[in-house]
Amino acid sequence: MPREFPRKVRVAESIQRLLAEPLAQAGRDAGLGMLTVTDVEVATDLSTATVFVSAFGAGATHEKILATLRDLRADMRQRIARELRMRKAPTVSFAIDDSIANGARISELLTKRPD
Repeated sequence: MPREFPRKVRVAESIQRLLAEPLAQAGRDAGLGMLTVTDVEVATDLSTATVFVSAFGAGATHEKILATLRDLRADMRQRIARELRMRKAPTVSFAIDDSIANGARISELLTKRPD
């Protein structure tokens, strides 16, 4: 029997694919380094979507990255509405995902030799 995926999971995956390239380009244009969409969480009623972004390079602060992404919210919502053909597009918010940096730090600590 095939697995059934809830609509919110399908919408989240579609939003992640849809926003990956425009956000990467916006990061390069704004000098923020490489921005990568790591995850998208969509509310059960599809009214809100939180896009988790990780940033590499350029050393931009999280506040600067979030401020730039906040300016892009309306454009990203329009893109979602147009491409996914949803009657009502979810409100988009952005959050910084530090899990990759934290994982690298833990790995570094584990491989460090005790003195």
